[in-house]
Amino acid sequence: MASLVHQAASEAALALRLALSIAAGVAGLVAVRRKLGVDHARQTAATALASGLLHANRDCLKMLATDGKMLRVSEHGARLMEAESPEQLCGADWLGFWSGDDRTAAETALAGALSGTSTSFTGSCPTTKGRTKWWNSTLTPVTGDDGAVAALLCASEDVTQQCELLKALRERNELMHEMESHVGLVFYSADSNFERFHHVSAGVETVFGLTSEELASRPSAWLDLVVPEDIEPLLAEMNRVASEATEGRFEYRIRRPDGFQRWIRSTAYPVRDGGTNVARIVGVSEDITLEQERLAALDRLAYTDGLTGLANRAALVRRMKTLCRQNVAFGLMFVDLDRFKVLNDTLGHTAADRLLKNIAKVIQGALPPDACVARLGGDEFAVIVTGESDKANLATLAQSLLNLFSNDVRKDHAAPFVTASIGISISPEHGRDHEALLTSADIAMYAAKKGGRNGFRFADKASSELLGDFELERDLPTALASNQFVLHFQGIHETASLTVKGVEALVRWNHPARGLVGPASFIPILEESGFIVEVGAWVMDAALAQLAIWQRAGRQGLSMSVNVSARQLRDDSLVAIVEEALRKHQVSPALLEIELTESALMENSSLAQATLLALKRLGVRIAIDDFGTGYSSLRYLADFSPDIVKIDRSFTARLGSDAAATSIVRGIIQMSHELGIKVTAEGVETNQQFHALREAGCDYVQGFCLSRPTDAANLLRCEASASPCAAGKTSCCG
Repeated sequence: MASLVHQAASEAALALRLALSIAAGVAGLVAVRRKLGVDHARQTAATALASGLLHANRDCLKMLATDGKMLRVSEHGARLMEAESPEQLCGADWLGFWSGDDRTAAETALAGALSGTSTSFTGSCPTTKGRTKWWNSTLTPVTGDDGAVAALLCASEDVTQQCELLKALRERNELMHEMESHVGLVFYSADSNFERFHHVSAGVETVFGLTSEELASRPSAWLDLVVPEDIEPLLAEMNRVASEATEGRFEYRIRRPDGFQRWIRSTAYPVRDGGTNVARIVGVSEDITLEQERLAALDRLAYTDGLTGLANRAALVRRMKTLCRQNVAFGLMFVDLDRFKVLNDTLGHTAADRLLKNIAKVIQGALPPDACVARLGGDEFAVIVTGESDKANLATLAQSLLNLFSNDVRKDHAAPFVTASIGISISPEHGRDHEALLTSADIAMYAAKKGGRNGFRFADKASSELLGDFELERDLPTALASNQFVLHFQGIHETASLTVKGVEALVRWNHPARGLVGPASFIPILEESGFIVEVGAWVMDAALAQLAIWQRAGRQGLSMSVNVSARQLRDDSLVAIVEEALRKHQVSPALLEIELTESALMENSSLAQATLLALKRLGVRIAIDDFGTGYSSLRYLADFSPDIVKIDRSFTARLGSDAAATSIVRGIIQMSHELGIKVTAEGVETNQQFHALREAGCDYVQGFCLSRPTDAANLLRCEASASPCAAGKTSCCG
């Protein structure tokens, strides 16, 4: 803006010099005309010269009479005034074009020029068409031989564009100043190292309590306000912005000169010099104290228990996640009040709430200052003791809590007697995430209740096993979706020839973290969760698919045994699943054995009988597994007419050492043969057991003595070398 003003002043001076030259020429012409008088030729030449000088100038040149009337106007001047021709303006009152303060300035300038002094002023007046223009006018007196002013030469420069630009700049500056003063933001421009400010807006006083002058004299004055805890990360971010030439954003606290602490958010944007160097850094700083206070209020609502003021479950979980992520050891206490429902019903909700508040205060007062105490809901509390993993110390702390419940809570002797059961888990011994630790502590707390209440227990092996079951149940949907289940197979051998006449399909879980998990760990979970139906359908399909592969390889007479649980037996889709798998893989129904436990048949014998009848119509064979362990085994032989019974391994294990068990096994085999039922003995693990079964006439044997469960690729290879165990030696699959 200063350069524009300087340019305008230079152009005005040039115009003034030109006007004075023209005026001098005109004055000389008047003198010549008077001197020569009658010399018409020279008079004509002088007039032509004056006209040429008038028209050559780029200002609006006018010759004014002493009364202000326009005697002559240059061609260019007429165009600037938007007149049709110079003649249109001749005789017009020059003062009549001005109004208001501009008229006063014109009159003053005219009077000064008439007194013999060159004068100037700047003002606006309309053209002949009514459009307002700004003029920088200079009036120069023209004198005669007698020295009196005979006329005035007025040179008016059109400065409309410059004036409008200056006006726009002033308005913009005023607007920016108003905005900077009222929006509560600090706009700044600093050098590339934040060591000097080129510009700081007026908002700095509102935000920082400093003036622009203070920052100009001492640029680090704002840094002196930053609280000590925030200064190091703030300087690190500033250095990063300057060194990496990338934008940055940082939030920090200051303590203003008036003593109030405020939250500030500053942004910084590097401006390059056209190359790779940072020329300066511009940015904005704002006061975000209200925003931080709202966030803090929301945080309190989200993470605080409304009744006691303690942390809530969400806050506890958040704290545990942080500690687990940082690998910090800590103890977790799960505190559950004993018989609180009775207390609640007896005292009423108001008194019970008051009791909970008192208990919360007792727990807080008994713990180290850095302990996190939370109310999880109802009468459940939890405590995190950071950095503590020593069981003796945690036990002492738990016992002191129990003592305080029965003493401090009843200080007024009117409050009810309160006891609690406490479960304790330790990170990382009992888990490496919050879910495992909470579950372990919860299980330990229930163990404390079963132990008589008013005590504490640490998480132990039983809770770890239960936790393992919980984790397996959690992983079940993923296992189904990602095909983590696999089949192993165990050979079923003819007792006389040791030939593998069939195999039993045994499901395994190839867990990504635990490796191969046996059925004892997850089949009960499948039963309880209902996933057994879906997994059972997969087992049936996969088993018959493998049997079809073996048949194409030449094992036409090989049969497949598949276990079916009680839950599957109750499901209406079982028969359809079996039929579809047989059709899909083109396997003869006679080669499929469905194994059912006595307990599965006992749950709903009428439904089981109907389902087994439908399976028999398909041509499938039925085997009763674990035979002899139920209280009505003989009834099943009559009601269900199985094709095979499988003697439970508990009887097999006692063969040769227990005369009663040997007699029972012989009796089962003899009775089954009389009914036309084949017999398989499970769990054959020794040579003695094998020979006892052979002597008793058992049809088939199955166990580690002959082959262990293995995958499909190894099964038939092991068959070739299968033989009864000798001196404890197992087969190649052992």
